[in-house]
Amino acid sequence: MTTTSNKRSDQLAADQAMIDGVTKFLMSIASLPVGSQVMTPAGIIQVFQDRITSGKAAIAAEAARVAAVKADRDERAKTSAFVRAFRRIVLGMFSESPDTLAVFKLKAPKAGKKTVQVKAEALAKGKATRSARHTMGSKQKKGVKGGTDPTANSGSAPAPASPTKPTA
Repeated sequence: MTTTSNKRSDQLAADQAMIDGVTKFLMSIASLPVGSQVMTPAGIIQVFQDRITSGKAAIAAEAARVAAVKADRDERAKTSAFVRAFRRIVLGMFSESPDTLAVFKLKAPKAGKKTVQVKAEALAKGKATRSARHTMGSKQKKGVKGGTDPTANSGSAPAPASPTKPTA
């Protein structure tokens, strides 16, 4: 006995070989006992021919399914930007009406909750950025007083500041 393959093309080839063998060697026999029934060579050929026909139909259906799946994927890829934009519009229009959003099979977006650790890291990062850039708030700016530097408008580099002694 030969090993059987699960590939449909191998099964179809094996069935066709059986038809060829029956046609070549068994057509002169009137009937054969096959299993629990007696069959003519033409009946045996018909059984194998029916198997080949259904196998070819399955191959065609599989090819059609593959083509349909590819067409679906291509269409979804082509229209995904449109769908995302439309969903955002619907969410914006009906964000306060969860029952209306449910008709669209959408849910209102939940506000993100930041942990205390994330907030503390953000605060520390903001302070570090402000000190690195020497930025000040409006109240801090009011506290800064300074005189005018006469050399600042001349376009030349400012003169180095000399230490002054306070006068009494």
